[in-house]
Amino acid sequence: MKAADTTPVSEHARAEDWRVLTVLGPYRLLLVAILLTLFRSGYGPDFLLLLQPLTFFYGCLAYAISALVLLLLGVYRAPGLRAQAHLHLLVDSAAIGLLVYGAGGVASGLGILLLPPVVGGSLVIRPRLAAVHAAAATLTMFAAEFGYQLQARTWDASEYSQAGLLGLMFFVSGLVANLVAQRARRSEAMAARVGSEYLNLSRLSENIIESMHTGVCVVDGDDRVRVVNAAARRLIGDALQPSRPIAEAAPALAGALQAWRNGHSAAEPLHAEATGREVTSRFTRLGWGGTAPTLVMLDDAAQLREQAQQIKFAALGRLSAGIAHEIRNPLSAITQAGQLLAEAPEIQGENQRLLAMIQRHAGRIDRIVRDVLDLSRRDRGSRRSIRLRDWLLRTAALYHESHPHQPRPIEMGDVGTHLHVHFDPEHLRQILFNLWDNSFEHGAAGGRSVTVLMQAGIDGADGAVELDIIDDGAGIDAAQHDRIFEPFFTTHAGGTGLGLFLCRELCEYNQARLSHVPGAAGATFRIRFGAPADRRGAARHAEEPA
Repeated sequence: MKAADTTPVSEHARAEDWRVLTVLGPYRLLLVAILLTLFRSGYGPDFLLLLQPLTFFYGCLAYAISALVLLLLGVYRAPGLRAQAHLHLLVDSAAIGLLVYGAGGVASGLGILLLPPVVGGSLVIRPRLAAVHAAAATLTMFAAEFGYQLQARTWDASEYSQAGLLGLMFFVSGLVANLVAQRARRSEAMAARVGSEYLNLSRLSENIIESMHTGVCVVDGDDRVRVVNAAARRLIGDALQPSRPIAEAAPALAGALQAWRNGHSAAEPLHAEATGREVTSRFTRLGWGGTAPTLVMLDDAAQLREQAQQIKFAALGRLSAGIAHEIRNPLSAITQAGQLLAEAPEIQGENQRLLAMIQRHAGRIDRIVRDVLDLSRRDRGSRRSIRLRDWLLRTAALYHESHPHQPRPIEMGDVGTHLHVHFDPEHLRQILFNLWDNSFEHGAAGGRSVTVLMQAGIDGADGAVELDIIDDGAGIDAAQHDRIFEPFFTTHAGGTGLGLFLCRELCEYNQARLSHVPGAAGATFRIRFGAPADRRGAARHAEEPA
């Protein structure tokens, strides 16, 4: 309080302070109009007993002219606020004091007309000056009463008591008005400071939200977009703009939002038609009631899978390091000891069969360790543009060179020469070798011959290239369709159960997807490449050699 009381009022005051002084102008003009009306109506002599009519008329005229001058000074705001406040009180005190003197002293009741100017001046000046104004108004009333009694040659002490009570009213009203004004100024300053801080925090929040890699979208109760950041527009499309209905801007997102409101959480990512991305969505209600807005968090499903892959490979790397140390070293010792025992002449018959069993299972364990190590050592790779048909022909020839004594026919079906895919060549070669091995080894059950057919085309929905690896072998049991990509699941006695799992992981790591397509005969695996076919940009890339 003390600090506020001693704070000076700036000459460049607020517009509200000038407005207070401006309001006093119409008050004075209205007061003059009422007094002249009373005087002209014949009731004037009842109130203004001692004042001559001509003097009264010119006094009111002077008061009106002074009011107009004060209004003009208020418009131009010169001199300053404090000087004008003193000038207002001087004019009002002179005019109303003269009226009190001419109307018969304080007993006429006209002294109360000085209260609005005192209160108005107290609203715009410091507390000490407000007390000075109240004291000046009080002294004016005493002077008017003294002049009246001196002119009337009477003496009445009770009239001075009334003047004192009127002065007390001036002091109380002025100081209370000043106190209210000071508190209002402090409240306004605090509100301005809080508003500035809120604005700064709001801008900070907007900048943070705008720079987030996670898409942020706020949908109000009327299903209109209120807030959306750049990441959300990048994932869903530029149609996602504030004030637009969510059903028009992003129909797929609107469907997921409605399903969430109905209590059904989306298990699969939604497909953004404008960008072709797979997007995961999370919804949170901001408040209570049906009109509460909903916060929508959007993430790129492919990026999330890639991050999960990185975490998975990091965990497998630590696991494989332990496996290599804890299993492979003693396994090598067991294998070497078994080989030495097999060369001993005293090991015959049943013992040789047991040693062969040891060697066989030790080799299987070694293959499991090797597959796990290969899986954990996958680096990010280098995705390149591959001319699919030519690359498949060279890769099939390389595969045949690896099996010179085994007939493993691979036929090239309908694979257009214009098709290009973006994939790491080494990863894709490893995937195809593994799938071809499965076809020729697991599909040849019962001694039947197996032929692999390669077909590729473009999906008409989004332009993605799909490569099918089809064999005419024994096929996969329908009961095992959901488990073939599980790690360590195998139906072959010598298998590790990591081949198909490794193939799917490598596909997802290259933003593609490997799936099994059930068919009438044989087995069909489909690789759906993540990037759409680019017939123009692919020509600018060097063809990847086999």
